[in-house]
Amino acid sequence: MQEHLFFPTPSSPHLLCYPDFTGGYSGYPSHAVDRPARSDDLKLNRLYNLHLVQGGRGTVGSGGDVFELEAGSGFLYGPGLAQRYASSSADPWDIRWVHFSCLAADRLLGARGLSEPWLFRMPDPSGAYACMEELLELGRSSDPNREAEASARLYELLLHLVNRASPLAMPSDPSIPGIHAAAEWIRSRCTDPSLSMSEVAAETGYSVPYFSRKFHQLMGRTPSAYLLESRVLHAKHLLVASSLTVREIAAASGFSQSSYFIQCFRKLEQTTPERFRLSRRA
Repeated sequence: MQEHLFFPTPSSPHLLCYPDFTGGYSGYPSHAVDRPARSDDLKLNRLYNLHLVQGGRGTVGSGGDVFELEAGSGFLYGPGLAQRYASSSADPWDIRWVHFSCLAADRLLGARGLSEPWLFRMPDPSGAYACMEELLELGRSSDPNREAEASARLYELLLHLVNRASPLAMPSDPSIPGIHAAAEWIRSRCTDPSLSMSEVAAETGYSVPYFSRKFHQLMGRTPSAYLLESRVLHAKHLLVASSLTVREIAAASGFSQSSYFIQCFRKLEQTTPERFRLSRRA
């Protein structure tokens, strides 16, 4: 088996996760990948890369170590990571993969795969295997009308892994807990218009340049972009759940000027706050 399946570009920009490319290998002892960090090959500088091993054996490199994987295990690379994995020549693996985007990665996947590959084992992989096979079937159909189904199946697959898989190797980057705590701190205080990145960095104990660099590496965007997204998310809730004016919502969401709020909202949501409110209430 050697299969490569590409999904049509989704019409909706708001899907929580979406597969870009899926496929599988079996009976190919020469299957091996060695990609440098931030490679744009297959858009992997922007996509996650998930593999599930269904049979046989293979190896994955992480730092200076090499781990052997077998049936019931798998690995996840976050965007931009160097990738190094290969099938066993003596016992070639039967493997399935999906490369995907994930808008809610920080909430759904946490730090998994961000600073180093997440290697995991599943006590009962049957549910994850079933989701992967359905993704393959959807990839074969290339039907743009089934994009919501493809997103839902990928979401189900990721939930299987997050809730049931156990790590083979724990992340060694000591900054991960602090960066994720900082992300929660930003989200909880995003409505404060005076919130600064120097204040957030001080909470982590890191300098602003180091904090900004690690935050971007682990979260996939800068702290300032994350703060802006958090404020717009808060504003979206108020637009739907309250009768406040756009000016009042801008102030309540941490924006000093309503014109800047409208500009940011349009950039992130491709619509104005008023149109968003009308469409959701309708």
